[in-house]
Amino acid sequence: MAIKKYDVIIIGGGPGGVSCGALLAKWGAKTLLIEQNDTVGGKAVTPTNKDGFSYELGPKLQVPAQGPSFATVFKELGMESELKPIPLDTAGLAYRGPSGKYRLNVQPASTGLSPEPFFETWGLEPSQYEPALNFMIHMASMTPDQISALDDVTSLDWYKSLQIPNLPSQVESYVRMHANASLAVPVDLVSASEQLVIMQDIALRGAAGYYVGGFGRVLADIGKAMKALGGDIKTKTKIQKIKVSNGRVTGVTTDQDTFDAPIVISDAGIQPTVLKLVGEKEFDAAYLSWVRGLVPSWAFTGVKYFLNKKVLKEQMYDIWADDTTVDLQRFIDMREGKIGEDIMIFATVPSNWDPNMAPPGKQCIVAGTICSPDPKAKEIQTLHEKLDKMWDKLYPGVMDACMYKEIEGPAEVSQFTRDSVMHGQGGECVGLGQIVGQCGKNTPSPKAPIGGLFYTGFDVGVAGMGTHRASGGGIKTARLVMQYKRFRDAMI
Repeated sequence: MAIKKYDVIIIGGGPGGVSCGALLAKWGAKTLLIEQNDTVGGKAVTPTNKDGFSYELGPKLQVPAQGPSFATVFKELGMESELKPIPLDTAGLAYRGPSGKYRLNVQPASTGLSPEPFFETWGLEPSQYEPALNFMIHMASMTPDQISALDDVTSLDWYKSLQIPNLPSQVESYVRMHANASLAVPVDLVSASEQLVIMQDIALRGAAGYYVGGFGRVLADIGKAMKALGGDIKTKTKIQKIKVSNGRVTGVTTDQDTFDAPIVISDAGIQPTVLKLVGEKEFDAAYLSWVRGLVPSWAFTGVKYFLNKKVLKEQMYDIWADDTTVDLQRFIDMREGKIGEDIMIFATVPSNWDPNMAPPGKQCIVAGTICSPDPKAKEIQTLHEKLDKMWDKLYPGVMDACMYKEIEGPAEVSQFTRDSVMHGQGGECVGLGQIVGQCGKNTPSPKAPIGGLFYTGFDVGVAGMGTHRASGGGIKTARLVMQYKRFRDAMI
């Protein structure tokens, strides 16, 4: 096999990997990105099926809507005008609280969220408005230092410590739902600092956003920019091994070729990188123990509903009840088959953002609910059935108009994006869970304890939600790698 040499090799073309690769190419590094699938994008790809529907693997939105990491990348690449964001106009809310009945409402969006529709959906009495509003003001006005001090405090513990008299139970239910829907983790494990950053982003920097052509188009544009800047991208190529000699990386071996480089960056996840691509023998016991102890986020198991007519009017939907948000105990119960009549749902309607995402007069709903990241999770089929029933109960026109469905659970996600190297893991929604011990000051470093080996993407990303965190990880790693490369080049 021919051996080709690069300054940097990147494994995986998710938001972190492709952002990192494009920036390194812009900054003069000879860079190769290797992706196992047909195209870059990772979990944020936006395929188009044979009938002309375009959609993500699961429901995706951009938080913050203003100033996300993608905007930083596009600006650095000199293509700001090509990002083409679409702001949120309206969100559909359905909540069942103390009244015992679901309340359906529509939340209009502005720079931040107006509280009145929430109060109506929650079924608050006028006397409860003031304490609920005090909570929102307190949350939105917390300083960065106040938030950072909560790295080691769960959101549930932070919430219960608040000194806000007569705070209605519906507010806690919303915080619980937000932990599930925005971070894919339970409120009694999530780091309060991490969740508060996202809640502040929603309140102050735009509730949510999308892009013309979907997230996949954004990532494809970054990939095109990388190639235009002299970088190489090899798709349909599977990494077999990261080569290491005398404590330093020397390149990678793929199923097709061998490539040499003194720097290797992995967007494949810390655990798959260490335990499979490099191999345990290259690391000391303490580091291996730390890696094995890292906790991934939970997964979203999704159903895409392809409709023969437009049924839903809003761009996104949040559906939850006090007994459908999932904390750690409910998660354990769910794994044992104890699932209530109702479940929580988060959904997007891509063509309600960009009409070109579906054929004229038709609609695709990308819906999901929380589940285990285990590719062999047994609760998946039950959750899919309950998704159907929830739509039929709350928005009955959906199932009447459904032509066909496609499912996307942890097994499919793992096969497509992240190797399952530990029991019960691989199909996680994003990457490492945003939990106490893994966020803020405890966020894993992009630099591995092997010379020239770095991580990128969600696992080492900036505080925040989804693609913002992952692409931010790409920016962070690219800057660190350039410092390392300059120092290394000066010493040779």
